[in-house]
Amino acid sequence: MPLNHRTRWSLMLLASLALAGCSGDEAPAKSGAKRPRPPEMVRLPAGSFQMGAASDEADSADDERPLHTVQLQAFYLGRFEVTVAEFAAFVADSGYRAGSSCWTYEGSPATVEERAGRDWQNPALPQSGNHPAVCVSWEDANAYIRWLNGKTGRHYRLPTEAEWEYAAKAGTAGARYWGNSESRACRYANVADHSTERQTDWHVDDPFHCDDGYIHTAAVGSYRPNAFGLYDMLGNVWEWTCSAYTARYDGTETTCGGQAGYRVYRGGSWGNEPDLVRAALRGREDPETRDNGIGFRLAHD
Repeated sequence: MPLNHRTRWSLMLLASLALAGCSGDEAPAKSGAKRPRPPEMVRLPAGSFQMGAASDEADSADDERPLHTVQLQAFYLGRFEVTVAEFAAFVADSGYRAGSSCWTYEGSPATVEERAGRDWQNPALPQSGNHPAVCVSWEDANAYIRWLNGKTGRHYRLPTEAEWEYAAKAGTAGARYWGNSESRACRYANVADHSTERQTDWHVDDPFHCDDGYIHTAAVGSYRPNAFGLYDMLGNVWEWTCSAYTARYDGTETTCGGQAGYRVYRGGSWGNEPDLVRAALRGREDPETRDNGIGFRLAHD
């Protein structure tokens, strides 16, 4: 079954994910604003890798196949996910108006709903400036990128789906770049674990058997990086890619799609159990949707 916000909620059981409509609007930029500091980028070498999941990978789905070889040119990817502070600087300078609703998991008893008044500034979870920005749609992410490119003269973009998976696997062939040991997961990722079980009344069927210390998002870079020096490629928040979704791989995974159709997001989040925290897992949603478990990171050639 393709993973979107409806199936994801039923699978994760606890995550504050889901998505809202309402695309944002860009207002004229304010004059005299300070030039933003360019994000820290990591150069990833050209190379080939096996994209997708083998038929015997636990919890894998049909849309993760066929397992196939992809050749990529060298590119740059953000060392960290885009933060609340970075997104706030964009909004303050540009006057951008993001949507004012986001799907969240909250209340007593907790329910999953699209809630008015929930947005990147108020996503129903505690955050500071160095946490990843959430309740940010694919369209919001691209508005941020257009602003940043205009300010810096660079050509940032979202990564393609293939670039994202290449970066997440970082030369490994398994489901997760730290290996299959669940006790190691909390050294590398913010996921649904024993912290979630102890500190909430959420029902967690199959947590990671470790303790990462967080229930919701963590500050970017709080855990160990993968072999490419990238942080939070799995867990913390899902990340938008620029690629359009197809039910099986057909080559579009190496390109950025047009404006129509679902967009792919990757990586799992703070609220996900092992079945959804895998490098090959594919999520998909409308580009205008917002979710307090989805953020983004930047790429450029």
